[in-house]
Amino acid sequence: MKASGQWVRRAVLWGATGAITAAMIVAGSSAEAAHSTSQTGSSQSRAALDANGVGYPAPKGIYKPFTDCPLLNPLMQESVGGSATGCVAGDVSTGKIKIGNITTKVVGTAKVKYPVAVQFGIWDPANATPSQWTGGVLPPPVGGLSAQLISIPQRVPGGLLKALGCPSKIATVRRLCTEATHRGGKYLRVYAAAESAGPISNFDLTTWTQPLEFHLINPLLGASCAIGSVDNPVMVNPSLTGSSLVEEMDPHPRYHPDTAVLEIKGATATDTTFTAPGVTGCGPGGSANIAVDEAIDTSVGLPTASGSDSLTLNGTFYLAACYAPQNMANILLAAFRASARSNGAAIVPVSLASLRHGAFGIRLRH
Repeated sequence: MKASGQWVRRAVLWGATGAITAAMIVAGSSAEAAHSTSQTGSSQSRAALDANGVGYPAPKGIYKPFTDCPLLNPLMQESVGGSATGCVAGDVSTGKIKIGNITTKVVGTAKVKYPVAVQFGIWDPANATPSQWTGGVLPPPVGGLSAQLISIPQRVPGGLLKALGCPSKIATVRRLCTEATHRGGKYLRVYAAAESAGPISNFDLTTWTQPLEFHLINPLLGASCAIGSVDNPVMVNPSLTGSSLVEEMDPHPRYHPDTAVLEIKGATATDTTFTAPGVTGCGPGGSANIAVDEAIDTSVGLPTASGSDSLTLNGTFYLAACYAPQNMANILLAAFRASARSNGAAIVPVSLASLRHGAFGIRLRH
């Protein structure tokens, strides 16, 4: 397989796979909706996007994870020789996130092995240099940013009564405690659902920055209850470590000599430095929300200082890339389409240490 020092610019491989992990904390638009739409796992969700116009049939073989890459996006088409063009996919299997004094596990279900699945494309403009990352992350073509993250929300331990600090002397909060106790079931449960609150930034080889907002989902908290917002997000800065790597070459090197997939197994992303603001928009609405927001802040321990919060996420991530001198997006697209006729691949083990010496076209900065 060819290797080119000009192929991937600063932070493409690890910055991109890191971006996956950062987005994979806990996600979904609502607890009930996410459970119903994700019951068969990420593969069915991705297949649905393909049917809605992703631009190519679901690939197979080594390219099987990349069903929603935005290869037809004009920005990816503009990447030129020596720049970064590729597709990223990933599945998180386990993890946990602590905000304030509540720790939420990231787990799958009997029907969904991977609670979070992410896909996006990476690209670099013509004027970038090997030491300068000026490109970006592109979400799937159907659904945009919301389709970049497919996941099931995660249940918050202690539920609503703990989140509100029940019993309470405050009338508004006391009424919610009483109603939740009387109704039971979903009125007692709280789910955390993370959504992107802005673009990924500060790409580096093993670190990145991801703004997030965490929705707290319960019928009595309303539709706008969240920790963080677009204006005041939770800024996570994870670091990726402890990975083993396998390079899988295209099974038809005669036709696609410049494409391959890097599979990163056993990856763990951690961050213990981020902070979280107080909640907003929680409760029955209007001025009554102020008392509920304050009750949750007091009970959960918000806002937080650096060192109070943490995240740990474990999963497998994939990078499909083309390092041809030109037309990289089109070549990858052709390889994806051809993969439907073959599942074979040549597999080469790659060590993390080898990346520090330029393997797979990557050279870590020192």
